[in-house]
Amino acid sequence: MHFAEELQAKGPPEPASLEESEQAEEHDEAFEAQMAAAEAQESVDPEGGEGDGIQSYRDFMATFAQQYRTAAPQQWLGREGPFPLNQSFKPPPPLSDTLKERMYEEYMMNPQKNNIRALSQRYHVSLKRVDAILRLKGMEKDWIKGKPLQTGFVRGMEKLLSVRTATDLAKEKFHARYDTQQADTLEEAENRDAARQRYQRSYWESTPESGGEPIVPASVEHAKRMAVRMAERARKEKDAKYLPPIADTEFIKWPKEPVVVAKKVGRPDVHFIDVGAKFVDSVAEDKRVGRAATRARFKGKKAALLPS
Repeated sequence: MHFAEELQAKGPPEPASLEESEQAEEHDEAFEAQMAAAEAQESVDPEGGEGDGIQSYRDFMATFAQQYRTAAPQQWLGREGPFPLNQSFKPPPPLSDTLKERMYEEYMMNPQKNNIRALSQRYHVSLKRVDAILRLKGMEKDWIKGKPLQTGFVRGMEKLLSVRTATDLAKEKFHARYDTQQADTLEEAENRDAARQRYQRSYWESTPESGGEPIVPASVEHAKRMAVRMAERARKEKDAKYLPPIADTEFIKWPKEPVVVAKKVGRPDVHFIDVGAKFVDSVAEDKRVGRAATRARFKGKKAALLPS
């Protein structure tokens, strides 16, 4: 049976009784009283007085928010920064699209002379940022399919964010270059993978309100320990495959420790570090061994075909 047929069979719904109507009115009045009390509480600051004469959201929109109705360059809510409760966050203005285009054109004109490091020193921009600019500009050029790009939004955002031109960057000199040198030093540090560390820290897990420990942190630590253990096992297997141990002789002794220090009076110490097969290209080595085995089989077949 269809829904309409069911309604016709049951007939029209009965009107609400007098008691139900009174209860509904009481609930409405109680809700309105709670909303009025909450609005009055929000209009009073924790000190006990009124907050700058702003009584409600409507007062905020009619007074304080009026200055933000029209966009203007660097019109932050926190006066000196985007966030009023985080005064230490003061983001630098981005680079202009014109400057990025110039960097890309100079690089494409002569990649050897205008390499990433040269552009970084010339425009006071870190190496990673120059690399990102060149990559994104290359993608932009690849996406152009005979139609001009719509750059109106870019121009408007550059005006609002007060972007820096090449002349502005040249005036900053030491301070700007000092910041880029610090960034380059961090990026070029040995065994540093900023992207991997950032992705490892970026996770979110919901926990029950009744309590309980999260599972993800322990799982991440366990995965790290397993990765270290598997890497050590792979290192040992690689050493055993490509650097088999040699029997000790009277004059040659296999070192018992990975680091051997040779000391001589009046001279600096010399450290001999056993790196094993760390720098052995396993793929190239397997190919070399395979080619050698193929040559050996070919010579064997050739020798078997020759008359004795």
